[in-house]
Amino acid sequence: MYRIVTKYTLVGFRSETDPVNHTHHMALKPVPGAPHDFETEQAAFDWALGNHEDMRHHREFVVLPVHHMVLTWQPDDTVA
Repeated sequence: MYRIVTKYTLVGFRSETDPVNHTHHMALKPVPGAPHDFETEQAAFDWALGNHEDMRHHREFVVLPVHHMVLTWQPDDTVA
């Protein structure tokens, strides 16, 4: 059986320059030092608020839900 698990990830906006056209644009990038995923959205916000050094290059950030499909084993209730 499968179930869907929702975790949260923290990504920050970074200004980037295209070396060919010399144009600036904003890109979503993983925040260095941040855990890969968080159990709750609030945990991601709490981490961002408590880690000023890691967040200094990401003044603007987004917490995104990430859905994982997980294979789980459940005993069959019909077998006696």
